[in-house]
Amino acid sequence: MELLQLQYFKTIAECQHITKAANKLMISQPSLSNTLSRIESELGVQLFDRQGRNIVLNNYGKIVLEHTNNILRELDNIRTEIDALEQRQNNVITIASTDSMYLREWLPAFIKENPDLAIRHSVSTPEKIEAALLDGTIDFGISSVAFGNNAFAHHQLWKDEYMVATPLPNDFPDGVIRDFSDFKQESFVALPAMDYHSRYIDILSSAASFRPNIIFEGERELLERVMIPLHASIIILRSSIQNDKDEALYAGYCSLTRLSNPEAHISITLSWDARRTRTASAQRLLDYVQNTQLKAWHLSTPDEVWCRKSNGLKEESVNQE
Repeated sequence: MELLQLQYFKTIAECQHITKAANKLMISQPSLSNTLSRIESELGVQLFDRQGRNIVLNNYGKIVLEHTNNILRELDNIRTEIDALEQRQNNVITIASTDSMYLREWLPAFIKENPDLAIRHSVSTPEKIEAALLDGTIDFGISSVAFGNNAFAHHQLWKDEYMVATPLPNDFPDGVIRDFSDFKQESFVALPAMDYHSRYIDILSSAASFRPNIIFEGERELLERVMIPLHASIIILRSSIQNDKDEALYAGYCSLTRLSNPEAHISITLSWDARRTRTASAQRLLDYVQNTQLKAWHLSTPDEVWCRKSNGLKEESVNQE
């Protein structure tokens, strides 16, 4: 059996229709039918059950498809290893994440240490990231949602949790762990709702069975600038408070509330298809994250965000109450 025949069979199995598969392969329908007949004759069994104009993969066909995928994947691995050896693809790393903030702090440091590498990053849904890992479109996926595919290997970048920052004055003193439903009457600022990204506030409010009062939507750095004058709460990650200076800054303007909801506790994880051979460049990134204590997203220029040289934003905010 030839590799071309296996590729044709895989396309037929995906389309489950001879004519559609022939159009996709840009060959004639009779030629494709003859190829399938030769494969079935060689194996001594039919691989599809006919249902009208459609054909459905049967149990024999499923066995052949599983091995076909393994063979074609190994062929990809051969090509990848040769390309890496010849350095034709050795400088490119492709990454997709459900949120760009998961790379915001540590990726620039990696790039600085590896200026010869080219990084291609995109933001996508967990479902699309999983599909891209399976077909080899990307090297790594980063998400707070666990991928259930057993073929994937994982490395936990860090554990995190969602917290609520509420401008002062308010009724939420620091140090009290609350259920997110306690914020049902509060106003929030949040990222815009997007198809490729699940907002923290939507995850938490859905679990707490209420619709949040979002009074402003915008990009992350803009939210930091409007939450105080709007006196609106914001969902943040605990990892954004990285030292005593950050905590002292927050304490001057907001109270921070940890949440008891299970949905508030997440794990940021790097995933890859363990069956695929990694390029040398991809291995360099994996070695880096496995041997470096990564920094999570950090509040951007907080002194500029919440402070003014004159009277100070806190004073103005309190006076407006």
